[in-house]
Amino acid sequence: MITITRLPEPSKLTEKKDKWLAAYLKKKGEVPKHRPPSGQYAHKEIRDILERMSNNKCFYCECKLGEDSEMKSEVDHYIEVAEQPKLAFDWNNLYLSCYDCNRKKLSNATMPVSNCLNPCDTAENPADHLTFKHEYIRPRANSSKGCKTIKKYKLDRSELNYSRLKWVQRFEHFLRKLRERQLDNEGRKLTLREREAVNSFKEPHHAFSLMFRVYLSEEDL
Repeated sequence: MITITRLPEPSKLTEKKDKWLAAYLKKKGEVPKHRPPSGQYAHKEIRDILERMSNNKCFYCECKLGEDSEMKSEVDHYIEVAEQPKLAFDWNNLYLSCYDCNRKKLSNATMPVSNCLNPCDTAENPADHLTFKHEYIRPRANSSKGCKTIKKYKLDRSELNYSRLKWVQRFEHFLRKLRERQLDNEGRKLTLREREAVNSFKEPHHAFSLMFRVYLSEEDL
């Protein structure tokens, strides 16, 4: 998880949200389990802006989403509509998630979002609360928010560990090749292009960028 700056509300949402909400609440009054139509809150314009905000990554686990990934994106309600129906079309309540983070997360009633890190809260840095040991996510300095965030979104689930491990292995292979070149050239320093390539792993567009920030700080790179 990294900090995400929320972009302005999509025009489609501004134009339609009151109408959509009124229709949804009316139907919900008749059928209590009724959900808002995903074709509305996950409209292409809304999804596109959420994807731009997160560089096509899940807001929670940072896995890559979309056509270049096996993981598909879902528009998630940060606080579930079952608990807060009036937030069904609230721009600040719409997040981008992978299938697993959306479907497997603990409900707000079970684990309130107020007890966890909010990637859209620019006043708080997830790096102050989360760290990694190899591919395994850990709370930094026993941070309560870090612990609860990991638990709420199940950020330590086995399939995420495996995905992160594959990226760690790619990165280690990349570093090994760089160091071999250094040795072949009498231990020369990394070129600007090589250093930029190393640092690209920790840039916001990269999968699991927080993990690589931790990794690179430990490697002194």
